[in-house]
Amino acid sequence: MKSIKSKIYAIFLGLLMVSCSGYLDEENLGNTTAENFYSTKDGYEGLVNATYATLRDVYEPTPYIFCAGTDLFFAAHPEVPLGLASYQTLTPGEANVEKLFRSLYQSIQIANLALYYADKAEDFPELQSRIAEVKAIRAYYYFMLVQQFGDVSIVENLVNQPITHFERDSASDVYQFIINQMTEAIVDLPPTQSNFGRVTKRAAQHILAKVYLTRGYESYGEGVADFTKAATLADEAINGQGLNLAFGDLFKYKNDKNEEILWSVQYNKSNSGEVSHNWDYPWGPLVQGANDGVIKKNTLHPTEYLFTLFDDNDTRFEGTFLNIKTAPYTGYILNPTTTPVEYYYPRTAAQIADVPNWRAADPVNRTNTIISPMDPHWWDGLNQIDYPALKKFDRVQTAVPSVQYTHDIYLARLGETYLIAAEAYLQSNNPGNAIARVNTVRQRAGASVVGNVDVDFILDERARELAGEGFRWLDLKRTGKLIDYTKVRNPDIKGLFDGGTNPFLGIDGQLKILRPIPLAVISLDNGEYPQNPGY
Repeated sequence: MKSIKSKIYAIFLGLLMVSCSGYLDEENLGNTTAENFYSTKDGYEGLVNATYATLRDVYEPTPYIFCAGTDLFFAAHPEVPLGLASYQTLTPGEANVEKLFRSLYQSIQIANLALYYADKAEDFPELQSRIAEVKAIRAYYYFMLVQQFGDVSIVENLVNQPITHFERDSASDVYQFIINQMTEAIVDLPPTQSNFGRVTKRAAQHILAKVYLTRGYESYGEGVADFTKAATLADEAINGQGLNLAFGDLFKYKNDKNEEILWSVQYNKSNSGEVSHNWDYPWGPLVQGANDGVIKKNTLHPTEYLFTLFDDNDTRFEGTFLNIKTAPYTGYILNPTTTPVEYYYPRTAAQIADVPNWRAADPVNRTNTIISPMDPHWWDGLNQIDYPALKKFDRVQTAVPSVQYTHDIYLARLGETYLIAAEAYLQSNNPGNAIARVNTVRQRAGASVVGNVDVDFILDERARELAGEGFRWLDLKRTGKLIDYTKVRNPDIKGLFDGGTNPFLGIDGQLKILRPIPLAVISLDNGEYPQNPGY
């Protein structure tokens, strides 16, 4: 962890100097001392904005560590790290794991810097809210760490001198720290913010509900008491708000700031060269034409389970996947009425039967369309071009017309809040409320209501609602379903099990459920920094 220590001030300078369009811009400090500048309103606001900017570091560039190795997507290209895709070769040297660990701790130190100067800053009306925002972001980062790595070091204070050894705090202590910090933050957070993207009371309640929900499954958790708190907090975050938008509108072009988004990682919508991400890239199919306005590659391929999970009337399929492919690709966004459709992907019997009417509705653009109905070629990993694209985070980067658009990444949205509440109610022995929350989500999507739910059904519902949004690995780990689901639904992992190999079985005979502590962290620590089971 000396890599964190030795670089900490360089990290601060680097993040405070970069542009942060989409959040408030940080100020150039010039020759002003930190003590003087950070004590001013503008200086302190710059520190808070730098804390928000770290969200981009955690979530860039591609979502492999969040989405690979689950039951929803399998690796269709060597670009996906094999250890993340199928676990057998996952080692402490995996670069994506080290990057996540490093970026989370670097980001925590930016938050610690902001909290260090909190009692030195001049008073201004938003000060207590800003402090609460930073506490909430830091607690969120520790929540990410404890889910991925288990026992981790709680670094609560600014590191301003060399430290040669850190102790790993127990996961139980880390969860309690998260709960304490988030609970304190909720007291001072406002219900709404003038700047979209700042943490609000409802966003913090959503995250804290998930914290309690996750801890409730752990042996050191408080079981039903945790689940009950999670349900209460989720309902407080819902705050009586219904799911009023059509599902497809949640991810619609330039509709990132819609009413159901509680918290998001924000990106500038117009400036060339601004910080971006590649969350639209790995889902394929292959798109790389000069005029397409986007680059896609078949690296994380949807599984048969995901493609076939939706009821015929469930609009979340078409809201998640693009059921056409236009030429150029971004034509469906920029010029939908004048762009030829190369492929149409009907998935239901009714859609297939209606193809003649579908063509007749737009003969100019659809007469020559290739009709490609759902069948096993959709989930064939060798199929590079002929299957529906996951479109939730589609960017537009075109020269003519000049459009530079990067979709925000959603960290908390209302549809998930309902599903957190549903799972928490189910686990706290209140199935009636669980069913009601699930049916609210299903009814918005046009799916039929259900009369019974269990954990497996709620996880199915989370797949339908949240596919590709970066939660699935955490969902499966939380509920203890990671091995059971992937060995049946993920063809890479199923192949290993079918051949007699358990890819989760580590060199010490224990299972690789947690991520490994990065080798660099262990080798740079002057004391004993234990490795996780399985590695």
